[in-house]
Amino acid sequence: MIEIDRKILAIIMIGGQSKRMGGGIKSLLEFNNKNIFDRIIERIKPQIKNIIINCNIEKNGFTKYKLPIIKDIKEGYLGPLAGIHSAMKWVIHNAPEIEWIITLPGDTPFIPKDLIFQFQNKISSNLKIILAKSNKKVHPIIGAWHTSLFIDLDRQLDLGTRKILDWTDNYTIDFINYNYQKYDPFFNINTKQDLEKATLIERNFF
Repeated sequence: MIEIDRKILAIIMIGGQSKRMGGGIKSLLEFNNKNIFDRIIERIKPQIKNIIINCNIEKNGFTKYKLPIIKDIKEGYLGPLAGIHSAMKWVIHNAPEIEWIITLPGDTPFIPKDLIFQFQNKISSNLKIILAKSNKKVHPIIGAWHTSLFIDLDRQLDLGTRKILDWTDNYTIDFINYNYQKYDPFFNINTKQDLEKATLIERNFF
């Protein structure tokens, strides 16, 4: 059994505006009688001790989980990079012993139950970024990031960088890869049609 690394923190990213869903917080939407966020928590809690939430909506419904909730430091809904940046800043000020953060989107209900451990196994002194793939497709928002990247990320955001892969091009990256034939473990819910598809995936494969 893999030992939980206390120098790693997971952040569940709920920083967007969910425009394609008509607004609100997608993570709290339910299918098959359970919301997306509960599914994510259930999958990662056995793997990691430190978890925080990134959400820019004031009345968000997450206080019952008793986890730290942080907003983007840089305002204006600048995208996932702003969430990564804010998580690093929070760690530097509140938990400086943590060396890596792992980012997870709040709309991905089927993330593998060993995802955190897979990242943990890849961590080395030669790396600062590790990203996830499923069937060789890169999912930039699902990644592990060394906290020493904060200063450069802060600068890049100020320079106008918004896409994760535009920033990571400056670094050596390693990957973890999942090969699932029947469904994408990183399937994310953006629309009502996606919610219906997630319902069928769970009924057929879980």
